[in-house]
Amino acid sequence: MKPPILVVDDQSDARQMVRMVMEIERYPVIEAGNGERALALAHEHKPACLIMDLRMPGIVDGFALCQAIKGDPDLCRTPIIILSAFFQKDEKTLGFQFGADAFFEKPFNFYQLIDEVDRVISRRAQLPVEMNHG
Repeated sequence: MKPPILVVDDQSDARQMVRMVMEIERYPVIEAGNGERALALAHEHKPACLIMDLRMPGIVDGFALCQAIKGDPDLCRTPIIILSAFFQKDEKTLGFQFGADAFFEKPFNFYQLIDEVDRVISRRAQLPVEMNHG
């Protein structure tokens, strides 16, 4: 069994689509409908990767979630892949500045997403523990 993936999106159909794709590739999926729940689940499950939307309701939107994950010593090595329906150049730039590892526009290519998940998880496994702190 592969390591778990945390999928974060306020739209359940979007989460379900990503879940289906990841489970075909034998990744167990944990779902959160908002950033607050995602942060709690990330601490609880230590996922191998986050796949998340940027625009979510609540105090912790996608940018704040990126910042919280990358700023946490226990989670900072967790790769973050952003899936956004509202693709704007400044959002993509901000996403990377807040710690995203990859950015996909919705609708996305399933095969490219799978390849990217495999790549960021593999790359994470090769990094020394000291990397990504801060």
